[in-house]
Formats: sequence, structure tokens, C-alpha cells
Amino acid sequence: MRYFIFILMLIPTQTALSQQTDSITGDSAAREQFVLDSVLARERFVQDSLARHQRIHDSVVFLKNELNRLLPAYYTATADEIILRFRDMSVIGDTAVSDFVCITMPFSVRDPFTPWKTRFSADNKIFKYKVDERSGQLISFQTPRLKATFNRSGRNLLVIFRPVIIQNNSRGMFYKNPVDSVFYNNQGQIITVRSYVQFYALLAGNQRGNLLFTNHTETRNYEYAGKQDLKYYTVARYCERWKAYEPNKVCSTIHYTISREGNTYTLVRKNEPVNNFSDGTYTLKYDGNEDLNEISFINAAKTENWQRTIELNKNGNVSCYYDKANGQILQSLCMVYKANGSENSPDVVNSLETITTTFEMDGISYYQKNNTTGKIRTRDRMTLEWSPWK
Repeated sequence: MRYFIFILMLIPTQTALSQQTDSITGDSAAREQFVLDSVLARERFVQDSLARHQRIHDSVVFLKNELNRLLPAYYTATADEIILRFRDMSVIGDTAVSDFVCITMPFSVRDPFTPWKTRFSADNKIFKYKVDERSGQLISFQTPRLKATFNRSGRNLLVIFRPVIIQNNSRGMFYKNPVDSVFYNNQGQIITVRSYVQFYALLAGNQRGNLLFTNHTETRNYEYAGKQDLKYYTVARYCERWKAYEPNKVCSTIHYTISREGNTYTLVRKNEPVNNFSDGTYTLKYDGNEDLNEISFINAAKTENWQRTIELNKNGNVSCYYDKANGQILQSLCMVYKANGSENSPDVVNSLETITTTFEMDGISYYQKNNTTGKIRTRDRMTLEWSPWK
């Protein structure tokens, strides 16, 4: 018996073939479109990220450039010490600016940390500023310690408005607005600062009334040797005045002639009129990091001659001040920083104790006082052992 096996082969029709081809082609096109959309979305994301990064970078560069002009003017107009140098801000990692540092030539130092260095931080957590939309310039900034508004009156003039002062005492009731006019030469150096106080009537609720008069309070003039070194500085201070009819006249003028040899600066001070007790010569010695190591003064009358040397700790802050006369240590003032990390935070004043030690002619100290706690201790002259603090 023979068996026949039939194999049935299904041959697709033309319609089926067409439908199958459309399906494959459609899936491929969808995948291609999906890939294309993904690539375009990624490109847009990258472009948006780059644009955002560029905006942040541009904003940081703008802030750096503006503050590098405004802060030197502000500190020059307001500092009691003579400015030695400014350290410009720089951009850090495209997203932040470094601290602004002002190095001064103080006439005396007793404070902790580094009182010859003033530091300004533009940390966005505490620093607020405002930009004029029309001019595109920074017109005000505010921190917990500083506040100022600026008016750009031209390339060679900057006007600074400082916080309002409310006065209500025996001298009178006034709403006072301090104003500083800072003048530049064509090299961008500050050559003159004129300070004024605008006196307004004080209304209820400490509101400002009509302008009564403007008092010229101070004029500072500067001359330079080259691009940075200050060679001459004079400050004229005007007398107090409380009525519009009172004359606005100069009460005192002080001239400083400044010279430098390496990191040692000499300031010759001359008063007008002459005062041989306050006229004299200051000598300030800095190290390579612009830290003050020593300051001394001798007056024209030779009645005052003192020297203060400064010892720094490992963190670069003041450890001790040593007062000397004729090469002999007379007294020291030492800082005891608490071990809570506050040494790097000068705003935290409760983290510090100061101790005064007096020395006798034999160079040995027998008496110490903790200025913070009020406790004292003495030293036995025979055993040289210190008593307990009490």
C-alpha cells in the first residue's frame, strides 16, 4: 500500500505582502522618529544647560567687575585707616566670586584675627544687590554689615549714599543722609573723596522732611607713585555745624607722606596747625603675605616712642601683641581662641578671650589679667610659679 503525503504550502497573496511590508516599514519609521526626537531633545537640553551656565557665568563676571570698582571706592571713603592695597575679586569655578580683601595701614592694632585686613564676601546667602535695568549697572548692595547705594555720574565720578542716621538729642532733631563723592583720574585711580551730610527735618515716625542744609564733613586727597603705591595723602576735617547760617569751615588738616622700601612702609604725619605731640613717623612692616608684623611710632617731640610686634598663630590670626620701648617688652596682649571652629569666623566675638601680661625690667612677667573673665593671677618671685586664676 502506498501512502501519499501532501504538504500544503500557503503562498501569500499580493494584498498580504503589501500589508506586511507596510507594518515593517512603519515600525522602522517610528523607531527612527523616536531616535530623532530623543536626539533633538538631548540637543535642546544641552543647549539649555549651556545657555544657563553661560548666564550664570556672565552674571558672576558682571558682579566681579562691578564690585571691583565699587568696593575700593566705598572703603576708601569710609575707612579710618589708610588703604595700602586692594585684592580684586576673581571668578571661582564660573559660578562664584572670591572674597574682596582690603589691606590697610593702621595707626594702631589691638583687635584679634587680622585687623589690617578687611574682607568682603559676596556669598549669595547674605549678599543682596540691585541692578538698574536701563543702565545695566549695579546701583546698590546690602549685607548684614554693609549697605550702600551708588549713582554713576560719569566715568570719573561715583556718588555713594550711605544709610540714613536719625538724630534726636540736645543738638537737634535731624534726618541725616551721608553722601560721599569719589573722583577718579584718567588712570582709574581715586584722587579725591568729598564727604557730606545732608540735614533734613525729622518728621513723625522718623520720616524725612525738607532739606535744611548740607554739611561738608571731610575731604581726602591722594597722590600716587606709579599705578599702586600711595605717596601722599591728606585729610581735611570740617567743624561740626548745626545751623544753616553757621560757616562750613575746616577745623584740622593732616598730611601724610608715604614711602616704601621692600615690605616696610614709612608714614610721616604732619598736622596743620603743627602739633609736635601727634606729628611724627609711623613705620609698618609687612611680610610676603601682606600680614602686618610690626608697627612703631615716634612723635616729633620725642615724648612718645613705642613699638608693637605681632605674633601670628598657625591659622594666620593674631596670637599676641607685644609692646616694647627701647627694645624692652613692657606688656603683651594675647588671644585665646575657643576650639569650636570660631577662629575662622571673626563675627563670633564670644568665642575669644584676651589676656594681658605685664613685664618688669628683668624681662619676667609677674602679673596677668584675663580681660574677658576679669580674673587675675600672679607669679611667685622666688619659685616663678603662677597662682590659680581668681
